[in-house]
Amino acid sequence: MQPPPVSERDPESLKRYLLSFRWPFRNEEVHHILVNGGLPLWRQVLRFVPNPKERGKALELGSPPFHITLLLQRFRNYDLSLTGYAADGRPEIRQTLESPEFGETYDFVCTCFNAEADTFPYPDATFDLVTWCEVIEHLTENPVHTLAEIHRVLKPGGALVISTPNASRADSIANFLAGRNIYDPYHLGAPLKGSRHSREYTLAELTGLLEGCGYTVERAADIDIYPPASRNRRIFRWLMNDVVSRFTKGHYRYHLFVRARKTDAPFRWHFPPGLFDMGHLAFYMAPRDPDVTFGINEVPHIAMGWGDLQRGPGGREYRRSGQVGDIYLLAREPRSRAVVTLASGRGEAQAWHDNGGDLVLLGSTRFDAPAGEWTDVAIPLSADFQPGNPLHIRLDTEAGVDVHRVVTT
Repeated sequence: MQPPPVSERDPESLKRYLLSFRWPFRNEEVHHILVNGGLPLWRQVLRFVPNPKERGKALELGSPPFHITLLLQRFRNYDLSLTGYAADGRPEIRQTLESPEFGETYDFVCTCFNAEADTFPYPDATFDLVTWCEVIEHLTENPVHTLAEIHRVLKPGGALVISTPNASRADSIANFLAGRNIYDPYHLGAPLKGSRHSREYTLAELTGLLEGCGYTVERAADIDIYPPASRNRRIFRWLMNDVVSRFTKGHYRYHLFVRARKTDAPFRWHFPPGLFDMGHLAFYMAPRDPDVTFGINEVPHIAMGWGDLQRGPGGREYRRSGQVGDIYLLAREPRSRAVVTLASGRGEAQAWHDNGGDLVLLGSTRFDAPAGEWTDVAIPLSADFQPGNPLHIRLDTEAGVDVHRVVTT
């Protein structure tokens, strides 16, 4: 017997298809709630996912409970790599889904890691597509790290598709005006820690973050995926979407969808004011690269005391240090020297390992860099250099120095 037809343009056939899948300990009532509530969202996600003629490779960040996974593999031409996050620390999640009605069985394996903190376990330029749907609003600390890793594993020209609730949706504004709370309820009993929304975004915030980090936004929209709950809500949505938005240029529909592309431009560690508190950001340091170019990736590599980003000779971006400027690098391979590109200052460039307070001087070089002229200062690294141990570059100066770049070789 032939299974019934399924079309992404027919929500009833999609619902029947998704509800047909069985797995151990499946709760029928919960499954119906998830599919009925999620299908309008998942159909919009599909519309933003490109469908290549030649078979591509896609990474789905946050795969369980696999509804988008099922739709992607049925309607889009990709081999999927699935991921999840396990609060109990397990390295993978396995789930078998079976649909007797459609004659389909899938053994899904999710690689588990913390997308907000870990290096993704995939080589550079692996994927044609990354989907990041209904996840970014759950992050508690640093979406820029996740965007950096997505950028790294995407092929040039690869697509990133994001969906997330709109922080400025008309329904939340109506609740606020009515004196109701607009925040997520607590999620006691949720299988995953952090399932509650931590930070929602406006469309301008989301696209600004992506563009600032070096992506090109190809398509972005706010969409009302659910009908209004009442006549008054319908009128209020119309007021916000068709009247107020003309004056504010804001976006007030329920959900946000964005498709962005990785270009040939390097990823920029962009922390926009408003999304990140600049005072606290001054204390953020998480070295991950062996080389630092100011204006690209310096923020997680520098300590306090640096001036604002400026543009200097040759159009190169730089920051000026105080009398002491500290830069931290992370080289996982052997290195014999560090080269600092400087201008407009004199002093000493030093390289150290900070071994838990036991300082080890690896090398130092005196410099006198003319004003308005970039000068490369090489610091030899001794045999005490340890790959994987953060390398501390310290610039001890008379009155500060302009710094454009630090490279280890």
